[in-house]
Amino acid sequence: MAAPTMKSTSILTEHLQYPAISLVDDIINAVNEVMYKCTAAMEKYLLERSKGAGKDYTEEIRVGIAKLETLLEHSVDKNFDKLELYVLRNVLRIPQELLDANVFRLSYQRDLLIPSDAQKSSSISQLEEKGRQIEQSLQRNYELRRRLETGNALKQRIMKFKTLVRQMLECEDSPQSQELVRVLAPIDDSLKLVTAQLRQLYVDSEEQASMEKVLQVHSKFQTHRSCDRRSMYIDTETKRILGPQKKENEAQQAEEGDFNIKIESPDLTMLQGLLES
Repeated sequence: MAAPTMKSTSILTEHLQYPAISLVDDIINAVNEVMYKCTAAMEKYLLERSKGAGKDYTEEIRVGIAKLETLLEHSVDKNFDKLELYVLRNVLRIPQELLDANVFRLSYQRDLLIPSDAQKSSSISQLEEKGRQIEQSLQRNYELRRRLETGNALKQRIMKFKTLVRQMLECEDSPQSQELVRVLAPIDDSLKLVTAQLRQLYVDSEEQASMEKVLQVHSKFQTHRSCDRRSMYIDTETKRILGPQKKENEAQQAEEGDFNIKIESPDLTMLQGLLES
């Protein structure tokens, strides 16, 4: 079997909630722990009986236990490396055909519906439309907020002016109120002048550029334009019709040897004048 791919490993990790390799590591660690317990028990048993025939064999026992432990560790690593390869390639592995067919689903993907390409494009269009709507709403909100701030500032100015006018009315004889009345007095004349000028501008515009005059000028322009088009069309068609005849006359004159006679283009000025009249 082939080695597991990154996609297979990631799906298994997400499904098991832990990496697949950690399972094999736990098995190897458990075996090593049992092996160390065995060597420790063997060393304890031999050290209790290390003396014999008047000689102490403690050092030889420890050296032998260390060599035995090294030999067992090498054997465990060698054999469980094979177990690790077998488990990862044959047990903890999702076949590639299942990954390609996209049939392997996790627990939270059981009721998940995978949309088609058309549905994806439709969803993208809907998301783009929602994005545009949100952007428009944000722009509208910004504009309304700006107008609200402008309105609040104007309201504060009006309230200040109202308070000032109220104070002026309460104390009409004070120097400040008299000064304010004197400063605001020219406003009436200015407003009357502006109103009169606007009225005069409106009357002049109605006299000089009324809608009827505009329509009359437009109709005259269209009439002259159509006449010019007709003249150009008649001139073009006349040249086109008389062109072959002119060529035939020139060829006939060339055969007869008279090269001085030329057919001039027809004068269409009278026809154009009739059309313009």
